[in-house]
Amino acid sequence: MATDSTSFSPEYLAQSKTGLVTAFYSIPIGLEALSTGWRVWAVSSSQGRLGFEDYLMLWATLVAMVECALGLIYGPPYGLGRHIQAIPKHNVQMFLKGDYIFSHFYDIAIGFTKLSVLTLYYRIFITRTFRTLVISTACFVCAWIIVMEVVLGFGCQPIQAWWGETRGKCINKEAFTYFTNVTNMVTDLWIFSMPIPVILGLHAAKERRVILCFMFGIGAATCAISAARLSFVFGVASTDFTWDEASLGILSAWEPCGAILCANLPLIYRHLVIIKDKIQSTVKSVTHSRSVATASSSERRGGGYKGSLQHHDWAKLNNSDGLSGGTGGETVVEVSAQPATMSVELDELKSGGIMVSRAFTQSSAHDILSVAATGISQRTE
Repeated sequence: MATDSTSFSPEYLAQSKTGLVTAFYSIPIGLEALSTGWRVWAVSSSQGRLGFEDYLMLWATLVAMVECALGLIYGPPYGLGRHIQAIPKHNVQMFLKGDYIFSHFYDIAIGFTKLSVLTLYYRIFITRTFRTLVISTACFVCAWIIVMEVVLGFGCQPIQAWWGETRGKCINKEAFTYFTNVTNMVTDLWIFSMPIPVILGLHAAKERRVILCFMFGIGAATCAISAARLSFVFGVASTDFTWDEASLGILSAWEPCGAILCANLPLIYRHLVIIKDKIQSTVKSVTHSRSVATASSSERRGGGYKGSLQHHDWAKLNNSDGLSGGTGGETVVEVSAQPATMSVELDELKSGGIMVSRAFTQSSAHDILSVAATGISQRTE
C-alpha cells in the first residue's frame, strides 16, 4: 500500500491534517452529549418519564459518540490526514480496519436518529394518513439499516481483505459509499419535510405556522452535510486515501451530530428562548438607565416570565374558525402540536397528538381600549 517514500520530497511527506481531524472528531462528542442530556433533563423534569423516542435518541447519541471515539483511536494515530507514502504498511492496515468499524457505527447512528424523529411524529400527529406515512417511512429506514449492515458486513470475502490483511474479492467501495450517501440524503429530505403540509394546513396565525415549520424542518440542514460529503467520496478509491479521506471522515462524524442536534431542538427550544431573553434582559439592564432597569424589574415581578417565548411558542396556535356569534365575539381555536414531553400549556391526550380545544370569548371596543390604557399607564408609572 505505502510506496517508496524516497521518491517524494520531505515537505510533501511532512504535510498533515491530523490536528484538524482530531479537533473535528472531538467536538461532536461534547455537542451530542450536551444536546441529548439537555433533552433528557427537559423531558424528565416536565413529564417525569422518557418516551420511546427519547430512548431511541439516547441510543443514537451513544453510537454517534462511539463513532467519533473510534475515529480518534484509528484515524490520526494511524495516518488519517497524512499522505500514504509517509505511513508504514501496518498503520495503513490498522486505519482501514478502524474505518470498517467506524462505518458500521455511522450507519446505526444515522438510522436510529431518523427512527427517533419518526417516533416523535407518531406521538404528535394523530391523523391516520400521516401516521401511515410515518410507519411506512420507519419500515424503510429499518430496511435501510439492515441492508447497509449486511452489505458492509460481507463487503469482502474474506472480510480481512477489507483492510488488506489478505487477498480477496470486495465490493466497489466508492459505489457503495455513493449509494449510502444519496439514499441517506433523500431520506433526510423526506423525513424533515413530512410535517410541513400538515402544519401549513392548521388554522393558526401565520407566524406560529412558520415557527412550527422551522422547528420540524430545520433538520433538513443536515442534508447540506450529506451533499458536501458527496464531493469527497472519491477519497475512498484514491491511491492516497489516508490524505483524501480526511474531509470525508470529518463530515461522517458531523452528519450524525447535526441530525441529533436538529432532532433535539424542538424539545429544548423553550429553554433556549428563555435563556436568550434573560441574556438580552441582562444586557439591557447594563446599558440602559437606572429608571429603565427599575421599570423592567417591576414588570417582571408583576407577571413572571414574559419574554419573547409568548410570541415564539410553537406548541400553541390560535386562530378563528369563522364561527363568530356577532359583533365583538369570536371563537378561538387552540391547536397543540406539541410532544407530550413538553410542559408548555399541555393537556395530554391518552393517545398523544394534536389537541384542539374551543373557547368562546367576547370583547367590546370599550374593553380593548380599557386594557390598552391600563397597559400604557403601568408603563409610565
